[in-house]
Amino acid sequence: MLNAGLLVSKKAREILGDDVLRTVFDEVRLSYVAEIGDFIFEDLKQNDVKSLLVVNEGSRETWMEDIDQRLGISPLAVTTIPYTWFENKSRDFVLALLMGYSSRAQLMDLAYRVQPTRASTISRRSLIRLKVYEYKPYPVLFDEVHAEREINKAVEACPLNLVVKAPEGPSVGSPEKCTACGYCSASSYLGYFEVPTATTDQVVAFINAVVRYYSKPASLMFTDGMPSQIVEGVFPFVVPCVASVHDSFVLASYSAGLTPIIHVSSSCGTKEMALKRLEEIPSHFPGTDLKVRKAKDDEELRKALELPLLDLGKSTIPSEVLLHRSRRRSLLLWSIEEMSRKVSMNQEDVVPGVYNVTVDPNKCVLCGVCVRACQMLVPDLKGNDSLELTYNIPYCIGSERCVKNCPENAVSVTGFARISDLKKKTMNKTKVAKCRICGKPIGSEKVKVRVDSMLISQGFQGTAQYTDVCNECKQKELTKIWLERLLSGKR
Repeated sequence: MLNAGLLVSKKAREILGDDVLRTVFDEVRLSYVAEIGDFIFEDLKQNDVKSLLVVNEGSRETWMEDIDQRLGISPLAVTTIPYTWFENKSRDFVLALLMGYSSRAQLMDLAYRVQPTRASTISRRSLIRLKVYEYKPYPVLFDEVHAEREINKAVEACPLNLVVKAPEGPSVGSPEKCTACGYCSASSYLGYFEVPTATTDQVVAFINAVVRYYSKPASLMFTDGMPSQIVEGVFPFVVPCVASVHDSFVLASYSAGLTPIIHVSSSCGTKEMALKRLEEIPSHFPGTDLKVRKAKDDEELRKALELPLLDLGKSTIPSEVLLHRSRRRSLLLWSIEEMSRKVSMNQEDVVPGVYNVTVDPNKCVLCGVCVRACQMLVPDLKGNDSLELTYNIPYCIGSERCVKNCPENAVSVTGFARISDLKKKTMNKTKVAKCRICGKPIGSEKVKVRVDSMLISQGFQGTAQYTDVCNECKQKELTKIWLERLLSGKR
């Protein structure tokens, strides 16, 4: 987490109140809270603040233009929201919204992986201030990822073909050309390629803050605009573009008890990609009749806001969900499991992005090739006296590496999984073949039978008699035969 600070204008301080500011400071453990004044630069420097939440009249003030040069704070790590969001609202709403944005501010680490690019437009003022560069929130890697399917998905998703393969994972090859729509990030399965100002961790922290501090029915609105006014109970989560909103973000907010709204604003600079992503986001929560409210313009947003908010009960998202190696996939699975505790689910409904796998037990010999080929650790082969091949279907991202590598053509990916498929499935079983001499396990009984038939069909009946002998005993037997021949004078 970064050292985060909260700055408020005089008017914002009057609306928020010192009691709320003090509570946020203590609960979120911010490094600094103050009213904006001439002294702030020195204070921010002394407190080593690297991320800022600013509540003011809703616009970036002049002093913010030099914040990277004077304090080394990335402009992407500075979030500005208008004080009008808090006017005439209940204390619980004010506290929950401020907690959400303050928690989000602490998680701006990835903003410091973004490199400045040449400014698209340069004014006389920017030249005087030596501001010939700008910061774009283009996607960056949260951590190394080597899942081939995940990397290829990000590369293929970019509408400008700017995403390339790097040793550590996908990367934006030409940041200066990137529109920072975030579509490549939203198209991923796992979420290692993140938009630095709207990461998976930030979304979860925001949701949990709202859930903990606001007990009434509420909505989480993903929007790429900055509304001047909001209504009580609607918590806006501002993103660079709606194209960066992942399915798991929407489903997780629903399962946590917040009705999701996705809004494409009139000010969106990459509206075409935003509308494309809006269509792809599930129109309902899988397995239920719960609608996801989508608004492709401000008029549709107005209608969406007129609908009553649902009260499904609040749930916080456990921290360990994002510690799982599958990240967003783990978040999506938590969402479905949590929602199943609240409403009855249609087990035949499909879950977009999760793939189902079938294995033909008549062809499969339990050789374990699929286990070694899968980068998501979906298949597993275990057993002592008997071997059991299982597939953990919820974590399949459809790479088909098991399909391509299976020597018996026994594995198939059949499409999206249903709710009823989201479990670990036993695909095949067999006895463990043991050495007939020493009794040591030597592998699958089906592999032995398969090898026997292949050897016999090729005329190697003599060799086939050793398929049920371990390597050590086989070596001893062959040595014994060689010695007997040697002693009898045979060559």
